[in-house]
Amino acid sequence: MRRNHRIGAVLVVGLLGTPSPEVEAKGSVKVTFTTTPAPVRTYTPNNVVAAWIQTGGGAHVRTVGRWSAVRTQYLLSYRQAATATDPLAPDAVSGASRLSHADPLTVVWNLRDKAGNVSPDGTYTIRLELAESNANAIASNNQGTFTFVKGPNPQTQTALTNGGFTNVSITYDPNAVICGDGVVDAPETCDYTVPGSCVVNQTGCAPAVDKCMPAVFQGDPMQCTADCAVQPITACADGDGCCAAGCDEASDADCAVDGGGGGGGGGGGTVGANDADVTGGCAASSSGGLTAFALVGLGLVLRRRRRG
Repeated sequence: MRRNHRIGAVLVVGLLGTPSPEVEAKGSVKVTFTTTPAPVRTYTPNNVVAAWIQTGGGAHVRTVGRWSAVRTQYLLSYRQAATATDPLAPDAVSGASRLSHADPLTVVWNLRDKAGNVSPDGTYTIRLELAESNANAIASNNQGTFTFVKGPNPQTQTALTNGGFTNVSITYDPNAVICGDGVVDAPETCDYTVPGSCVVNQTGCAPAVDKCMPAVFQGDPMQCTADCAVQPITACADGDGCCAAGCDEASDADCAVDGGGGGGGGGGGTVGANDADVTGGCAASSSGGLTAFALVGLGLVLRRRRRG
């Protein structure tokens, strides 16, 4: 009976001690819009813009776009909403002040609040503001307001216009994978907001142990596609530390005695006994094996002569 109790206790502890895998919170809202001149224009066509998310009750959730350098203070509605509790640390800066209204703008919300927590389902408001003057009244700026419902069903809204913002489209996808959300989720290979994830941002690709099998950087960290992929060396080339398959001393200096060649390729050439970079290939060639065998034999002969 005691044995059975112990087994049961082990099973319970094992089950309770096994952490549940993290569930990726997918989904995004993409908003594209075109700006028009504000009611008061002092430095037009230069303009500053902010885009942020609010709950149905008006609470600030997260800034999703901000194009301003030194004139953020004139985005009056944005400052009132976003900086009430955090006046010194806005959570998004998309670029400097804009030089015209020519190009449309796009923002993406990953459905998380400023602290990184997943926002619950419900109705949310997308707020847009544009200033072209040292505004001291909200009426001096363009003010756009749009809504969408976060839930299990995707939705698309197009050709919207409000408050000086035109050609507005809102695309909500509850299953979208978002780059930069702090979680690496397939088909992503990394996430640039996770330290050490997109290797090129930190240390680059690790040096290869086998110089004939180097890891080469590929992809784009900002698209969450960065990765280090092994690309075997197949060409005969001097100075790459590899004596590739099919290469010899005549075609690749790395295959020569003391040529500095690394291993891995099995090219059949020879390398010096003092070559510390050898990891295979040339080191495993027949010439290298015979040299090692001869040295061992010579040692045995000298030992016997001393005894005699």
